[in-house]
Amino acid sequence: MDNGINSEGPGNRPWGNLNVANDNPYTTTPETGVTRTYEWNITRETIAPDGYEKSVILVNEQFPGPLIEANWGDWIEVKVTNQIEDVGEGTAIHWHGLMQEGRPFMDGVPGVSQCPIAPGSNFTYRFQAGLYGTSWYHSHYSAQYSGGLFGPMVIHGPNSVDYDIDVGPILVGDWWHHDYFDVVSNIMAPNFAGRSFSDSNLINGKNNFNCSSKPENDTTPCTDNAGVAKFNFQSGKTHRLRFINSGSQGIERISIDGHTMTVIANDFVPIQPYNTTVVTLGVGQRTDVIVTADAGASDSSYWLRANLTSCSGALAPDAVAAIFYEDADINAEPTSTPWDVADPGNCANDALEDTVPLFSIELPEPTWTQHMDIGTFINKTGHFLWTFGGVAARVDYNNPTLLQAAQGNFTFAEEMNVINFGTNSSIRLIINNPTKAPHPIHAHGLNMFILADGPGNYSDNTDFVRTSNPMRRDVQNVRPEGHIVVQLESNNTGVWPFHCHIAWHASSGFFSQFMFNPDGIADLDFPDSIQETCNDWGSYTGSEAPNQIDSGL
Repeated sequence: MDNGINSEGPGNRPWGNLNVANDNPYTTTPETGVTRTYEWNITRETIAPDGYEKSVILVNEQFPGPLIEANWGDWIEVKVTNQIEDVGEGTAIHWHGLMQEGRPFMDGVPGVSQCPIAPGSNFTYRFQAGLYGTSWYHSHYSAQYSGGLFGPMVIHGPNSVDYDIDVGPILVGDWWHHDYFDVVSNIMAPNFAGRSFSDSNLINGKNNFNCSSKPENDTTPCTDNAGVAKFNFQSGKTHRLRFINSGSQGIERISIDGHTMTVIANDFVPIQPYNTTVVTLGVGQRTDVIVTADAGASDSSYWLRANLTSCSGALAPDAVAAIFYEDADINAEPTSTPWDVADPGNCANDALEDTVPLFSIELPEPTWTQHMDIGTFINKTGHFLWTFGGVAARVDYNNPTLLQAAQGNFTFAEEMNVINFGTNSSIRLIINNPTKAPHPIHAHGLNMFILADGPGNYSDNTDFVRTSNPMRRDVQNVRPEGHIVVQLESNNTGVWPFHCHIAWHASSGFFSQFMFNPDGIADLDFPDSIQETCNDWGSYTGSEAPNQIDSGL
């Protein structure tokens, strides 16, 4: 990735002498004095990323959306203009994994931290790149990002290992051929069976769909051999690949034929390197790897594979992209064969024993322990809903929780699933999942300590993997009929979503809102644009009620 922003070398270290092993990224952020500015128009378009045409919502007519790129400590400013005016729906953008410390109103979650950006209106996000590594941004308005509104984000920082070439972000994700609103409508209809199946799988927005497999009565234009993503390797060089699961539901297993990968980071957390042939990513998770191009001659080519696991509802689970060494024929398909590594079928991430953060943090003693069990039920109108901590949640777009708290209101309807942790400093969460589905659990505003992951319910006899320097990340898979135990440091004042990152599960109520340091929320420096956005949304919804058929998250 030749970006011109940074490569860590002499005279090009805007973060000074800060480094991976010795400096706490949660308490130390350099001030570079630089602001990276972007202007985005959000519109509805028609594209065919795998050959099958569908209506989507895009940033600047790009799919995936444009790369956000900065150095650690830079400020990022993005003016978002909502031009989804033909159908008319709000939008908001979440900057996944960034903590937004002191600026929870920039987290981009309508009904929680802001009102939606109304059609014809705009909102400017301004936030600091307080962590470094690989992530992504996406809409957080209903399941809107499943319709195409997402893109990669790379924050350059100190390197934990040396490499020669940054290949850049590689987004993998399942893909539905129906409009996201139609999928949500089906999921939120009475008598829904509880599972939805994706139609395709994409790598950097590309793959070849077999058009002959679509239903006979489906007259949607479809073209075979739409093309796959292509990447270049240089013989003998080491390459950094930044994998992102930007899908809606499926767990991905990623591999490169003939090549071993060295994992160097999970989410925004650099870890002690370890080797593997397959990386497992739940929705929202990221893994950075180093790959040496030593598998063949300079005219070799290989398949990069992303396969939706057996835990994922997928009609066409396999996607490929092509990797070409420098002298390879880029017009010829690779003939390489995949690694013989069976899908373990447990839907779990790599073993916690293998993932050790390079910057060591001791686990504090918890000041509060909370059970957040996962469940389902059919309500009185026949709708299938997910519960988290006993509640199927729903937001109010016109009255965001954070703004209510800033005005001194700390009494919320049960369906908002707001948990006020007061002044507790460290919260241990025990999450039991008795259901037969996996769930990638995402925390806004912080990194979680991951203490346990295993089958069955957690019990007091369950051993934590490490209490000394446990793994940290912002998304962790909980396996079907299994459990995880995580711990949160609640020093980031605000209201933060804590939810399953499967879009359809969040739509069906699978989220909660964690309030930290409630008395400090009114002291935050809210920009005038927050209230102006609510005024615009209020004016819009005063004449045209939004069609909120799901939780809204």
